[in-house]
Amino acid sequence: MPGTRTLSALGATAAIATAASASFYASSVIEYAPGAGPTPGFDDAAAALGSPTRFTAPASPFGGAVTPFNSSFGEGEVVTIGEGGWLTLGFDQPILDVPSNPFGIDLLIFGNSFAGIDFDTGLATGAVFGEGGVIELSDNGSTWHTVIGVEADGLFPTLGYQDVTEPFPTAAGSVLTDFRTPVDPSLDFSGLSTAEIAAAYAGSGGGAGVDIASVGLSSVLYVRISNPVGSGLTPEIDAVSIVPAPAGLLALAGVLGIGRRR
Repeated sequence: MPGTRTLSALGATAAIATAASASFYASSVIEYAPGAGPTPGFDDAAAALGSPTRFTAPASPFGGAVTPFNSSFGEGEVVTIGEGGWLTLGFDQPILDVPSNPFGIDLLIFGNSFAGIDFDTGLATGAVFGEGGVIELSDNGSTWHTVIGVEADGLFPTLGYQDVTEPFPTAAGSVLTDFRTPVDPSLDFSGLSTAEIAAAYAGSGGGAGVDIASVGLSSVLYVRISNPVGSGLTPEIDAVSIVPAPAGLLALAGVLGIGRRR
């Protein structure tokens, strides 16, 4: 049932211990149906595997560090989902519901949404432009649960580096963000500069945050992003990541000696 957020100590710590040697990003494309009208050149589903893009279109004269104003746009960086299409991704470790995660968020989805900017001041208008995308979760690959109130290609736009100060920087930063840490869901971009947004992200790299308990699940192995016919949108997906459990819970798993596998 939604709101049930408990796991047996044995099961939770076993999965967390196993996670120490597993990827925190989607590791396999289970199925990709492009749907109607996917953007040409952006139909490689493998673009959604691994970590999000930090520096976009390096071969382009317009390439640069990814900021909330400068989203990834290079070929091979995102995959588009046309109307009626879907993208199903798998993980090599379970995504657990961990209530003690920051803001209760267990999963992050990165698209190529971007924040509106006032070019006269260089400050954010408060608007965020994304392309939607319905998020569905499954623990077995056959039964799906729809996440309500979160769009796959929406809040929060990706930030590649913590030390960027320009909205459209041509050079990479030197301090990486963490793509496994969620942004405070209450953050409002209105009137903020690039540096102020980076500070408000508090080390996070952005992403749309999902609490898997919201659909009544305690663990997830598959994420599906779909685009309904008639949406008028074309979601673009860069990556999906797991929010790791707090260090204290990882330490507990180590003390119990659970999940040591070869």
